[in-house]
Amino acid sequence: MTRNHFEAPGFARNTAHSAAPLVLKLGGRSLDAPAAFASFVLEVAAFARTHPLVLVHGGGAQVSAWSERLGLVPRFEGGLRVTDAETLEVVTAVLAGLSNKRLVAALRDAGSDAVGLSLLDGGLVPVARHADSATLGAVGTPIGVHTAWLSELLGGHRLPVIATLGAQHGELLNVNADDAAAAIAAALGADLVLLSDIAGLTIEGELRSSLDANQARALADHPQVSGGMRPKLLAAAHAVATGARSARIARWEDAGTLAALLGSQAPGTCIACAVPPLAHTAGLAR
Repeated sequence: MTRNHFEAPGFARNTAHSAAPLVLKLGGRSLDAPAAFASFVLEVAAFARTHPLVLVHGGGAQVSAWSERLGLVPRFEGGLRVTDAETLEVVTAVLAGLSNKRLVAALRDAGSDAVGLSLLDGGLVPVARHADSATLGAVGTPIGVHTAWLSELLGGHRLPVIATLGAQHGELLNVNADDAAAAIAAALGADLVLLSDIAGLTIEGELRSSLDANQARALADHPQVSGGMRPKLLAAAHAVATGARSARIARWEDAGTLAALLGSQAPGTCIACAVPPLAHTAGLAR
């Protein structure tokens, strides 16, 4: 496949690159299967060539797998990884190294001008130690975003692929990918999509398709909300409260998922989607 001959079905060309930005956070195990990863890469690469897109990724499953290979036991508190000195080395190697470069290589091969970065590169996203660092260890939270640099990259039709490793006073810090994506979406006034292993927020067997920010915050403490869903709800609520147009929690299903996520009948749980569909649907083929 040559980079000049691939066009993904479902997207119309928007050479002006004038649509509102989209911040897409990749996480979970939904792309572990090679076919799912391949479809994701092709759709994201095609979309990024015609629309402003920032891809933020974690790598929790890979970090846990490598930790276990090294005899380390993964630990979590409130959905956040406890990051001691040994775990931080694994996080750094996997997130900013293996995971980031595999994504960048695949996306460039699919025709996008992907640029691999971490939160600390160029001061892209300044971070501070988490308020509960006594329990969590070397974990950080975003405290700003260098929007001028991101806008320059997006204006040049590049695809920033951002690993969520930050630093404060020279100390490396592991940053939750949902929090990082939320901060970037808020700073850019973008739409936010948090990809997960599950289809959205389900309470008492019912998928909650639409919430406002206050409802999302309240449900984060619901007894049926566990694992990584709590930080996702809090990140989504914070994003829309501080500048993001909307936030959606959803799962990558198969080819065509990105177009579906940006449509008027998008799957998953959306926070503050008062005016569906998202702005990007102006560039979707009808």
